[in-house]
Amino acid sequence: MTVKDFYIMLFGDFEPSKFTMYLGDHISFGRAAEMPLERRLAAYMSYVYITEIQNETDEPSIEPAFVLKDIYECSSCIRYIAQVYLKGIMLASDRLFGVRRLMDKEEAEKTVQRVKDRSKRFRSL
Repeated sequence: MTVKDFYIMLFGDFEPSKFTMYLGDHISFGRAAEMPLERRLAAYMSYVYITEIQNETDEPSIEPAFVLKDIYECSSCIRYIAQVYLKGIMLASDRLFGVRRLMDKEEAEKTVQRVKDRSKRFRSL
């Protein structure tokens, strides 16, 4: 599973200007086709989708997500990881988010389903 594959699943196309508008500050369009999808990138992309496309608001406090043992592995990712975790979009196992773990197609599909359909989300708390 690549960043490009996940982006297409989530946003529906792979048009350069749209990609750059949503993700260009964090992910290079040119590298997306070969870049493996880590959970931290999926969290970021999911967060962008729910806030920019679906206009969801952030959870009022991310403090409950600090139970995740690896949340500080990517200091710039804390907000995104916390939000998708607290919203039940991306799950943790044994209080580990798996920040740098690669996502397979099945996990990516489930994540996209939870992004787009709130009834499929699991509350993490």
